[in-house]
Amino acid sequence: MIKMNLEKIISTAKKNKYSIINREELENLLSQSQTIIEKDTHISDKIRLLQMDNNLIIQEKTTKDELLIRFVKSKKEAEDLIEQRLEIYDKMWDGCGCKVDYYE
Repeated sequence: MIKMNLEKIISTAKKNKYSIINREELENLLSQSQTIIEKDTHISDKIRLLQMDNNLIIQEKTTKDELLIRFVKSKKEAEDLIEQRLEIYDKMWDGCGCKVDYYE
């Protein structure tokens, strides 16, 4: 059951720019994947790069408390996205009024 749910989540996320998942789905994903990178944003939980089989998945939490996953093509693309996010969060911490566009 868990594996089938996970396959559905993966399939849906691959068809879209991103996919919103629930806490249980995140726990299943985390238990079935390897965490390559995990950074605390200090504003919106953690941002992670997960690897499941040959798939690279960015997982983050939006400021609306949504758990979001998106596929990336390479580790470099993932590292760049994570670095961009952390730079924005750093500016947010300093009160710049910037926002992350999670849905781009």
